[in-house]
Amino acid sequence: MSLEGLQFVNTDNNYNPIDLSKSFLTKKTLPNQVSIQEGFNVELFEVNKNLAFIKNFGNVAAFKDDTSALLIDTGMGVSSVQVVSKLKEWGIENVEFIIYTHGHVDHVTGTDYIINAFENSNTEVIGHKNIVNRFDRYKKTIGYNGIINQRQFGLPSPVFPNEFTYPDTTYDDSYELEFNNSVLKLFHGKGETDDATYIYSEKDNALFTGDFFIWSLPNAGNPSKSQRYVGSWGEVLKKMSELNSEYLFPGHGPLIKGKKEITKVLLDTSNCMLWIEDNVLSLMNSGHSLREIHSKLSLPPEFQQPYLVSVYDDFKFLINSVWRQYGGWYSGTPSELKPPALNEIGKTYIDMAGGEDNLLEFLNSLVSSEKYKEASVVVDAVYAVNKELFSEIKNEIYFNLSEQETSLMAKGIYKFDLDS
Repeated sequence: MSLEGLQFVNTDNNYNPIDLSKSFLTKKTLPNQVSIQEGFNVELFEVNKNLAFIKNFGNVAAFKDDTSALLIDTGMGVSSVQVVSKLKEWGIENVEFIIYTHGHVDHVTGTDYIINAFENSNTEVIGHKNIVNRFDRYKKTIGYNGIINQRQFGLPSPVFPNEFTYPDTTYDDSYELEFNNSVLKLFHGKGETDDATYIYSEKDNALFTGDFFIWSLPNAGNPSKSQRYVGSWGEVLKKMSELNSEYLFPGHGPLIKGKKEITKVLLDTSNCMLWIEDNVLSLMNSGHSLREIHSKLSLPPEFQQPYLVSVYDDFKFLINSVWRQYGGWYSGTPSELKPPALNEIGKTYIDMAGGEDNLLEFLNSLVSSEKYKEASVVVDAVYAVNKELFSEIKNEIYFNLSEQETSLMAKGIYKFDLDS
């Protein structure tokens, strides 16, 4: 993604993520923190003289040893100018290490620009070994991932990088690195990705979670991405809680301070993830189909926390993720095993209704009754038969469906194919 021509806007210098997180914990719901806008509004908050939190689309953490830095993640490429500016203001003259929490582009695509911005740097990039496989896979699916980003974030065109800065050093289960008389401990875990790392600094009693914590229901079910790991995510969060950290640096959203608060958010999120997997597996083992599981499960009251609301991913998508991990892609409904083409289904609906005009009248009646999901099943098929006739009603159905959703992913999918 080119940096040329982009206009960056800084907020004032009073940004305090700890105060913001305290406020967040008192609310019933929160704005989505996985927001493109965050990448155009970078701020540096000094936790202590040798540790800083850098607010970004994908957050960055910086350790300082005199004028040298160790970074945890680099954010997305389009905000790298700001990240470098903040680091230089903080007294950084070279970047000695960069640790990747995982290989998603909003956390790693600032690397090349940041390294080159510090002329004296001989930077070592460190990450889990599976990041290599991820970057190789990305190169095979650049077009597809660009479409996902366009749809998910409402971008005007597909956007995805075609170059990646691979790790110089990889590890398997755990790794230790010393910087400024502090040992950083890296641990591998499966959650949003299979290449994820969380980091703990005993000296600073600080935990760096990457996207294991993002101030919303975890992103474990994205319907357009490769397999994610709901139960494993819950187990990793439980291990994190045992560190009894004073600071939590999340992948998105503000820094948290306070052992009690951090333990609670980690265990609440862990228990929620484990509850989802346990209950989906129980119903699968009882012979229920995926649709039946959707209708039977809803989150119990103890998980109605501001940091577990479906503002980015969606609870039902996490159900799908567990199903896919353990049960494959077949939904358990025989008609969905080898479905006919949409236009053939559409012709059948039209014949049943006694013609296109009757079918359109029926769809309008569903919309009037606010039965948008039921209408969407029909309109997809008949739109494939006659786009001109059913375009307007299709737009109305999906616009209303998007308005009913809380998650960014569902909204993006429902709005993406609306005719202009």
